[in-house]
Amino acid sequence: MFSFLRWSSGSAALLSVSVTFGAIAPVAISAPVVAQTTSPSPSPGAEVNFSDVAPDFWARPFIQALAQRNIITGFPNGTFRPQQAVQRAEFAAMIAKAFDQNQVRQLTESGFTDVPGDYWAASEIQEAYKTGFMVGYGGTLFFPEQTIPRAQAITALANGLRLSPNGTSANILRGYYQDAGWIPAYAINPIAAATEASIVVNYPNVKALNPLRNLTRAEAAALLYQALVRQGKIEPLANNVAATNYIVGRNNTVSQTNSTTISTSNSSSSTNATTSTTSTTEPGDIYALSTLNFTTLSSALKTAGLADTLKGKGPYTVFAPTDKAFAALPKETLNRLLQPENRETLTKILKYHVVSGELTSNELKRGELKTLEDRPVNIQINPGTNQIAVNDASVTQPNIQASNGVIHAINEVLIPPDINLNQLRK
Repeated sequence: MFSFLRWSSGSAALLSVSVTFGAIAPVAISAPVVAQTTSPSPSPGAEVNFSDVAPDFWARPFIQALAQRNIITGFPNGTFRPQQAVQRAEFAAMIAKAFDQNQVRQLTESGFTDVPGDYWAASEIQEAYKTGFMVGYGGTLFFPEQTIPRAQAITALANGLRLSPNGTSANILRGYYQDAGWIPAYAINPIAAATEASIVVNYPNVKALNPLRNLTRAEAAALLYQALVRQGKIEPLANNVAATNYIVGRNNTVSQTNSTTISTSNSSSSTNATTSTTSTTEPGDIYALSTLNFTTLSSALKTAGLADTLKGKGPYTVFAPTDKAFAALPKETLNRLLQPENRETLTKILKYHVVSGELTSNELKRGELKTLEDRPVNIQINPGTNQIAVNDASVTQPNIQASNGVIHAINEVLIPPDINLNQLRK
């Protein structure tokens, strides 16, 4: 049965738009050269070339067109860094540069508490909010340095352009995407609308949306270009341009199955075989989802022998440390934890992150919550912002729905009180 990631009403108050996996603490950074402050030029200027965007790079037509219009820019060394993840502040700046929309709401006088007035993208963030593209968290936070997932970026464009789906969202998404079951509930209608509007661009597999993956700069250029095409501000790419093959719904046939070409080769010949696989519309299990953006956690679960547990029926609630959370541990400590001689300690730490039963954010209550390690974690909920804390860690993305439970991303690794990391075996 087709199933979407669920989004509870309680969590909607906490998080109107999903934030990607990562620490939420603001970090002081210098203004990226993509910071934009003026409206786009109506006509293209001189051709722009970047040293790291090859002539046959899939997103080159999108990147060049927007760079010519000064909607996006590169870096002082002549590069574009197409694979670099886009932060929320950076995407807000791109939006402010690309679109000239009317304001639909006001920002409170205090604004976003984590965006100081002298922040490099403060005005662009305000504009992206006031024109309806992007929203904050709990009414007071914006998390400007959080990387933005694809689902959130597409949602922002659909909301800002006031798009709505013409058909049933579930049917639209199921028809186009093999991973539709991983789309967060808040993004279902906007992504369906953006799909119908030919805004979505998926590389290299047009049927793989990868909604939870961080948006890259190349992908941002592609989405923005298609959004401007939708507005009639830019001409669509010509049909003979290879990049059009990745625009969802343009040059591809919609089907309930995904054809995958398998190439096998040896020294004398190469053959191609095409197989048909049924679209995946159910969210994966907890371990499968951990391999998407919790790569260190998934590796640790496998090392500890807990992967099969989190593939099981459950249900479970997992407070999942992000890769950045694990990276905050001393490198030597992390390396030791992953050694066979410390497997028992690693297992205890990981089980300390798992609770039996499925608890979405609105079902979490203040107080102690027993874990599979048989030791409780302390849940705190800020009544003003609905921000959830687990011990000293903050929940950075709640309610990542799995087939056997739910994941809440956190920005610190939880250590049971009886574990001393300084006593790990060498």
